[in-house]
Amino acid sequence: MKLVKVSEAIQFVSVVTGKPQRRVAILQRDDGHFTFAEEYSYRSGYEGEIIVEGWQLAPEGIFETAELAEVVGRSALFKRPKE
Repeated sequence: MKLVKVSEAIQFVSVVTGKPQRRVAILQRDDGHFTFAEEYSYRSGYEGEIIVEGWQLAPEGIFETAELAEVVGRSALFKRPKE
């Protein structure tokens, strides 16, 4: 998959997961269609030192255009419970 676009991160912290940021990535599949993935930031540390940090994603759906994938992805992001 090819990364097409990434939205700005939305700042909030989930009480359950503690994930501080989320964003939507638009991806083009190998078949030419598009999908979106909600990404959340993660950070893992040990004794105050950051070991690894980055963004985790899981693609959702298949769309004909990047624009449609973005609209549905942003909508899904705002509808998800903030746990």
